[in-house]
Order: sequence, then structure tokens, then C-alpha cells
Amino acid sequence: MNTDNILNYIKKLNDLSTVPSLMAKIIKVLNDTESEGRELYKLISHDHALAEKVVRVANSSFFGHSGEVKDINQAIMLLGYDRIKSISLGMTVLEIFPSNGSFNLMNLWSHSYEIALFAQAFSELICMTCPRECFLTGLLHDIGRVILFKIDKQKFLEINPKNHILEQEEDIFGCNHAEAGALFAEVNNVPPEIVSAIKFHHKPSDAKEYKDIVSIISLAEAISQRYSRNKANDGLWSEEHDILMMEYELTDDDILFVGDRYCASRPDIENFFSTG
Repeated sequence: MNTDNILNYIKKLNDLSTVPSLMAKIIKVLNDTESEGRELYKLISHDHALAEKVVRVANSSFFGHSGEVKDINQAIMLLGYDRIKSISLGMTVLEIFPSNGSFNLMNLWSHSYEIALFAQAFSELICMTCPRECFLTGLLHDIGRVILFKIDKQKFLEINPKNHILEQEEDIFGCNHAEAGALFAEVNNVPPEIVSAIKFHHKPSDAKEYKDIVSIISLAEAISQRYSRNKANDGLWSEEHDILMMEYELTDDDILFVGDRYCASRPDIENFFSTG
């Protein structure tokens, strides 16, 4: 297996599923700076399952409106148009790869949700970075692992997420999950800054563009090992992250802020993936 096989699998997904057509429409709205809330409302409200998921995410205590969001209109009003665009796209991608009761796949998705929250919190500390993009990128950062899981579950389960995961994936699949995820994002016209963060979230120093968002996703993944109990967590702290902490003038108190924000929302994550 190689990168071409992965690309063919991704294209086949788009050919067979009705979800990518909705995803393409949401991405068009995401990329259109002049689009308005009513366009997104129409897209989401016509898909009951998507609408329900978006409202559930919007009700997370992380966003400060737990229990207040009753419908999409309220979600847009309370969380803002940009954030709901990100949530709706993330939930649409999740629909392409439903867990179908698979414990491993639910772990992968809940890990991605965790990183979205960590990234959102980091983005509030590094003000030059757009929180909308960081939350969405967190949701999508490990989409490549989901793809590899779907291609060959048994081979995927041979990989130890705590031991040189990219090299193991390349040996088994001929392509690592960061590359596979970037391919998925590119094929589906996801904004280039998100593609870059997906591709380099394990090796932020390799990124030539969009350094802020790449760094935030990489920091979010690395710090998650301190707080997350998820077995799919593949975050590892390295010297690169020490350097990023210094470059962005982040302190131990900042790490505690990020960790506290995540811990307060952990029950929401567990509930979302245990019942949905």
C-alpha cells in the first residue's frame, strides 16, 4: 500500500457517500468571507442528525452555554457564526466515518474532540490565531488515523501510539496518518492553513507556512498526554514543544488554564461519544 492507494480510497469515499456533497457545501460557506448565517442555517437544518450533533457540541460546558442552546438559531446567536461553521464541518466529517459501535473508532473521534478543545484554549492565549480554525483543525487533525483504521483495522491495531507512530504507519501503510489526513483535506478543498496543521502537527518545525495554527495543534496534542485518559491519545512532548512554549511566551500557568478548561468539559466529551 502507498499514498496513491490512500488517495484512491479517499476519492472512493467521496463518490459513494452523500455526506461529502453536504460537506462540500459547508466548506464553500467556510471559505466564503461574505457568506451569512442564514445560508449555514439552511444547510444544517435540513439534516436532522447533523443539527442534533451541532446543538450537542454547542451545549458543551466548554463554550459557557451548557443547556442554553435549543436549536441551530440559538447556537449561531450564542457561539457565533464562525464557530458554528467549524463545528458543523467537523460533525459532517464524523458522519463519513461513523463508529458503528467500534470502541477503537470512538476513541479516535473523542481524542480529536479533545484536541479541538485544547487547541481552542491555546488559541485564546495566542491571540493572533483564529479560534475558529484551531477548533476545527483539532477536530480534523487525526482524520488520517481514522482513514487508516477504516482501510485495515487489524493492521492499524498493530501500531503502538506511544512509540514512533509515524514510522510504524509508513512501514505498514506506506503513508503516515498526517499525510493521509492532509490528502483528505486537500481533496475536499479544506482551507490550506488547516491542511498544513494536519500535515505537520507531529513535526511543527517542518511547516513552512501557517506556523501559528500548526504550533497550536501540535502543542494541544502534546499537552493532552498530561490530562487525557483516552487510549487513542498519541500526544508526545518533545524539545520542539519546549521551544514553542518559549517562542509564544507561554507559562506553566497557561498550561494549567488549558488543562482546567479541558477537565471541566471532559464529561461532555464522554457523554457525546457514549450516546452519539
